[in-house]
Amino acid sequence: MSSQMGRVALSWAAFLVLAGGVLLLTLTPGTPEFVVTLFTLCLGLLLGLVVVVGVVLTRRREKREGGS
Repeated sequence: MSSQMGRVALSWAAFLVLAGGVLLLTLTPGTPEFVVTLFTLCLGLLLGLVVVVGVVLTRRREKREGGS
């Protein structure tokens, strides 16, 4: 994973999580808008998790290849 791609993906994930979190505070639970916003928040969390795992795996691989 390139550094620039990781930064862009992480910024999108942060935006989705922050926007979803703020919107969930203002919406009524049980409404369609609430469900869509909750889904968006979960997608942001999932994207952030994928980016973090990708960065960790990339760093481990680079460290292992560089140390040999």
